[in-house]
Amino acid sequence: MRVKKASLNVVVNFITFILGALPAFFVRKALLDSLGNDYLGLSSLYTSIIGVLSIVELGIGSAIIYSLYKPFAEGDKPRMLGYLQFYRRFYHIVGLIIFGLGLATIPFLRFFIQDEIQLLDAAMYFILFLINTLISYFFSYKLCMLTVAQDGYKISIAMTASKLIIAILHYLLLTIYPDFYLYLLIQIVINAVYFIFMNRYINKKYAWVQQLQDGVLEENEKKSLLKNIKALFFHKIGGVLVLGTDNLIISTTINLTVVGIYNSFMLVIGSIQGLISHAFSGITASVGNLLATGNEEDAYKVHQKLFFLNFWLASFATIFLYNTLSQFVSIWLGADQKLDALSLNIILINFYFFLMRASVERFKESGGIYYQDRYAPVYEALINLAASILLVNWIGLAGVFIGTLISNLAVIFWVKPKMVYTYIFKKKLRAYFLMYFKYLAIGLIPFFLTHIITNDIKEETSIYALVANGAINIILINGLYLLIFWRNKEFTYFKEMALTILRKVMYLSLRKKKTMSGN
Repeated sequence: MRVKKASLNVVVNFITFILGALPAFFVRKALLDSLGNDYLGLSSLYTSIIGVLSIVELGIGSAIIYSLYKPFAEGDKPRMLGYLQFYRRFYHIVGLIIFGLGLATIPFLRFFIQDEIQLLDAAMYFILFLINTLISYFFSYKLCMLTVAQDGYKISIAMTASKLIIAILHYLLLTIYPDFYLYLLIQIVINAVYFIFMNRYINKKYAWVQQLQDGVLEENEKKSLLKNIKALFFHKIGGVLVLGTDNLIISTTINLTVVGIYNSFMLVIGSIQGLISHAFSGITASVGNLLATGNEEDAYKVHQKLFFLNFWLASFATIFLYNTLSQFVSIWLGADQKLDALSLNIILINFYFFLMRASVERFKESGGIYYQDRYAPVYEALINLAASILLVNWIGLAGVFIGTLISNLAVIFWVKPKMVYTYIFKKKLRAYFLMYFKYLAIGLIPFFLTHIITNDIKEETSIYALVANGAINIILINGLYLLIFWRNKEFTYFKEMALTILRKVMYLSLRKKKTMSGN
């Protein structure tokens, strides 16, 4: 059942993420053509500011989900209700605090916008962003029940449906009557409908969740939860200051136009990153279940398989984007929307390092390892901010991303795997880095080959050249990996799994045909 639900979550997460991400490309093009680059930059800037304000959330969502695995498996409703009651109360308070801090931030927006947009309009837009955020904090706490039940795919389906509706309405608005106020109001209304629908569904599926007054938490459970929340606060600070401050630094040191261009590239990179991350997040609950019922050797074998799959996807995506991304953006938005080569290359190196943490992060999150490395994200954030601010003034835009790379290599690159290998697998970190650099060396083979072969074709700005470039990358990278890994035990595992699924599909298809012919 664990494998079946994990597979279902992975497949649905893949499909729904693609369906939800694709319309964003059309909407971004329409927004650029109708309202201009400054509004693209403004939207990204406000998302980053609210991300920084969300530090007060403290990462309680992850702590609650981890705490719910055991009582859910045991069918202990009073304890589950106790955690949900705590979650609701905390999220309501957090939502109001973020809204208040957001209002207090409005007088300082002028430092980021630099007269590129009227300040009164900028303030009103920001208030609408805050309202949208407040809605999510007031109505999202029950959704964790579906995650713990390994039914996260249901959240994905509903969220994708809401994203599609928003995208269609946004596109129609921007092509018929471009107005940023209406653009934001559409998002608020559809998101509110999404949360109302999901809450009603959960109330129907788990009717007992409405009886929060019956919740019971022991004192030791509260202490354990608060301990994890305190540790997660440091992780939250690190994550926000490393990943959420790039737009703030760029807008204050350069301008909103560059923020808009950078975020057009990040829409593509983020979509692929999100696609892979969503696939791996679909197995988080299953890994949590494995850690609760299995042993460290079984867990390590699963990690090896996931790390192999992780490498294949991460290296393929990085090499593919290196060879095609600038060409794609030139065709999609225009040659004037391109980033310089150094900035893009550093962004893609950070992209690869981020994706390669997926397997380790799934085990770390599922194992509830938050307290042991609680200060690491703070050190990472301080190094990132100092290096980014210093380097952006020295070498320009690329300095922001070099700062992120330096902080990653200095801290998170080795700390996260050390926590997992020490506390879950009971193994030395040397085993991780041997596996890591072995795969990295293999990944350099298709990287150099595709770079040489596609060097001329990727300079052409035509759809045909882009399709040919993409096809060469897909065939060459995956063809080389098939040759290299054909007898690899991890590849054999996934190959046999794929063949089993294919046989089942063929069997069911033939059975359906026989049934229909018999009737």
